[in-house]
Amino acid sequence: METLPGVKIGCLFALLVLTLLCGLTPICFKWFQIDAATGRHRRVLSLLGCTSAGVFLGAGLMHMTAEALEGIDSEIQKFKMQDRKGGKCF
Repeated sequence: METLPGVKIGCLFALLVLTLLCGLTPICFKWFQIDAATGRHRRVLSLLGCTSAGVFLGAGLMHMTAEALEGIDSEIQKFKMQDRKGGKCF
C-alpha cells in the first residue's frame, strides 16, 4: 500500500503530459491556423470548436445534475407530506 501515492502521482503526471501533448499538437500544423483555413477547412475548424464546446457544456451539466439529484428524494417526500396535509404547495 505504500506505492499507492506514487502510482497516483505518476498517473496524474501522465494525464497532464498527455493532455498537454494532445491539446497543443494542432498548434504546430498550419492547417489548424485560422488564417490559413479557407472554405472546407474553416467549416471543419468550426465544427471542431462546436464539438469541444458541447463536450464542456455536457460535462458541466452532468456534474450539476448529480448534485441536484442528491437531495431530490427528501424534497419529493416533503412535497407529498405537505400536499396530504392540505397545505399550499407553492
